[in-house]
Amino acid sequence: MMISRREVLRRITMLGIPYLTLSFMTGIKEDDSTPQQIKGPFYPLIFPLDQDNDLTWIKDQKKLALGEKIMILGQVLTSNHQPIKDAKIEIWQACSSGRYNHEYDPNQAPIDPNFQGWGWTTTDTKGYYAFKTIKPGGYPVTNDWKRPPHIHFKISQPEGKEFITQLYFAEEKQLNQQDKILQRIPQNQQYLVITKLVKNETLNMRVGRFNIII
Repeated sequence: MMISRREVLRRITMLGIPYLTLSFMTGIKEDDSTPQQIKGPFYPLIFPLDQDNDLTWIKDQKKLALGEKIMILGQVLTSNHQPIKDAKIEIWQACSSGRYNHEYDPNQAPIDPNFQGWGWTTTDTKGYYAFKTIKPGGYPVTNDWKRPPHIHFKISQPEGKEFITQLYFAEEKQLNQQDKILQRIPQNQQYLVITKLVKNETLNMRVGRFNIII
């Protein structure tokens, strides 16, 4: 059964983001700073009118975005593992077919008019954030290179510093291993930008944890 956008947000508020992330928490190491990655060519030139942290539904549209609805949530932390509050987080990604809502995207896959494509939120006093989105599709770059499903993240700290990275999915192991951008990160650090989607019965969707340490 599909639950509404309002119900998803209500359940998150009721449980609290820390509760939802509890089962994903792992030990923090001294060398676990999130690797920076390229911004890529498809950061929006024109931002959607509906600007929020739910990319699956555009205001006044009757239909939801195509594809699997997922939650991505976590904390933004300093290198000393202190929460960063009031940081602005932007995400942008391809729709379920693997195409960006961007005029320079050469992909001929169909675009989803009901997918927001870009969204933003701010961290709370403990550095927590959350997005509802869809699992993006992969897409071809060259004849022998297909990018795995991924989500771009841009974090703007209150003092103005920016941090950019990308998030990948553990279940896309083969494409991840062949990706020329992900493989620029040392192999022993790649887990820091890879999330495992786990079913959350309360939200009736899979949830991925992504802590960003900058």
